[in-house]
Amino acid sequence: MQLDDPVSHAYYIGTKYSELLKKLGIFTLRDLLYYYPIKYEDSRDIRDIVNIETKNINIVKGKINNIKSVYTRSRKNITTAEIEDLTGTADIIWFNQKYIINNIKIGDEVIIIGKTDIKKGRFIFISPKFEVLKNNETVHFGRITPIYSQTKGITSKWLRSRIKTLLSNFNIEDDYLPFNIREKYNLITIKDALFKLHFPNSYDDIKEAKKRLGFEEILYIQIISYMRKRERERRSAYKISIDEEKIQDFISSLNFTLTNSQRRSINEIYTDIKRGIPMNRLLEGDVGTGKTIVAVIATYTMYLNNLQTAIMVPTSILAEQHYHSFKNYLENKGVKVEIVTSKSNKIDTSASVFIGTQALLQDKAIFKKLGLIIIDEQHRFGVRQRENLISKGIDPHILTMTATPIPRTLALGIYGDLDISILDEKPKGRIDVKTYIVSDQKRYDAYNFIRERVSNGEQAFILCPLITESEKLQLKNVEAEYKMLKNEIFKDLRVALLHGKLKNKDRVLKDFSNGDYDILVSTPVIEVGIDIKGATIILIEDADRYGLAQLHQLRGRIGRSTKKSYCLLFSNKGYNERLEFFKKNNNGLELAEFDLKKRGPGEIYGVHQSGEPDLKMASLIDVDLIKMTKDAVLDIITNLDNYPKLKSKLREAQDKILQIN
Repeated sequence: MQLDDPVSHAYYIGTKYSELLKKLGIFTLRDLLYYYPIKYEDSRDIRDIVNIETKNINIVKGKINNIKSVYTRSRKNITTAEIEDLTGTADIIWFNQKYIINNIKIGDEVIIIGKTDIKKGRFIFISPKFEVLKNNETVHFGRITPIYSQTKGITSKWLRSRIKTLLSNFNIEDDYLPFNIREKYNLITIKDALFKLHFPNSYDDIKEAKKRLGFEEILYIQIISYMRKRERERRSAYKISIDEEKIQDFISSLNFTLTNSQRRSINEIYTDIKRGIPMNRLLEGDVGTGKTIVAVIATYTMYLNNLQTAIMVPTSILAEQHYHSFKNYLENKGVKVEIVTSKSNKIDTSASVFIGTQALLQDKAIFKKLGLIIIDEQHRFGVRQRENLISKGIDPHILTMTATPIPRTLALGIYGDLDISILDEKPKGRIDVKTYIVSDQKRYDAYNFIRERVSNGEQAFILCPLITESEKLQLKNVEAEYKMLKNEIFKDLRVALLHGKLKNKDRVLKDFSNGDYDILVSTPVIEVGIDIKGATIILIEDADRYGLAQLHQLRGRIGRSTKKSYCLLFSNKGYNERLEFFKKNNNGLELAEFDLKKRGPGEIYGVHQSGEPDLKMASLIDVDLIKMTKDAVLDIITNLDNYPKLKSKLREAQDKILQIN
């Protein structure tokens, strides 16, 4: 047998159980070995029978003196037994578990776990769990016991038995991590790691196993990122000249002053694009730090070099927003800007700037001389989508942008092949949004506050998580809320509805931006990039449903002028630690770090969509692990030809990445 053989080849599994295992994502013997526990239960506190605590859960180990099974008049099955250790005896009773008489015999050594009572002066266990010991060795109880995700017909106990058999009878392949790397970073072998993970003798065993397996997962990401970066640096891109006089004239014509971090980021971009190799830079900036103007200046620089720029964004609303922004900045400089969405029939391929959704990937979107690709909210696109866009040029420069602040160590873990520029200042005059958690009893006070602000010429967002009513989720929905607000609360105001399924959503948003509506009742479709200066209030229903990173993005839809702005959070869940933290913090990085600890990176940053292998054991917030693997990368890359097994593993991981859309 080989590890990549079907799981049905394993001992005591066969066709029936292999079909059930597919529901857990287990197809091969390797999948079974690498099916990690989700938690552990500690049942090592084995007591002498004489020291049993009644009314509590007790664990005892002893020999079965007698066992019998009978049926009552009502045809119910009762199995009784007696267990004995060196200190005494106790009775056991199981109800309607007739299979037990076939599994436990007189003289068997067993461990039982269950609630204990006293009956007729004797201890009695009522329907306890049990394990019959073989050679006095435990698999399930009397130890630190792994618990797995289960499905109907597959229990943790069943999984433990099959994994134990596989580990005991299968010759685990030689380790593919070189000995000198394991020694340098104090890592155990893969065989030891799997044994200690599934059948630990101590919590130190689990820690050692997780360190080894986590190191491996992060290492693959780091090495592949390094190889991508090295491969990119072997290629040639358009070498850009910087017309400093024209660039400075453009910057001087702006009606605001660039922040120091904007100037620093522009210079970092210029350093990259002057080298003649493809730039691959991430521009990270909190809400309101001015990423757009940095992208505009980079785009204008391409135009001055007779090169085209393609800007891909996740939604048509954001495409429209960017289209108008870029057009306003660049049109008077002679730059032709084209918008490309699913509705676009013809595309003027002679334009200098193309702003669009995934429609940019269509065959009709052909570029004559593509010099720069800008991808906004890049984690929303898969590797294949980005590669498709890149293939439309000849090694174009890449600038990816995100408004979701990413802690530095996490950025190194997710985006190891990117250089990073950070915008950490807001333009002068911007005022932090005031945030309040509002109880439902003060709902009408909140509505009156909105009315008061609207009477001063300001606008408001009211957000609900759902479009229509849901039986499963008792949450606010925009359709019902819109009707109620429009017909009852704000009858004299101009109220509009917006959600992702509306055919005219672009028109609604444009009209709201032009001041044709006072209040926009919407789903979180407005989360990214919407810039409406008149909006100063956002009321968010069921706020506890959102991650802090998303709440921060939604709050960022207001406070985009010098007027005071207010974020009102409604939640029916009582005190909420996350919302309380959010209320007091306007710093996106602090919010991201807090959310990261509470929820994990996958939920916040869409890690699994970023094109990297799934992380089952490692955490991208493990700073020490990330630093350790980064240190190991250069040593491994330099000597990779000497490590054929590791080289093969890396090829498998790289193939997996390329298969992700």
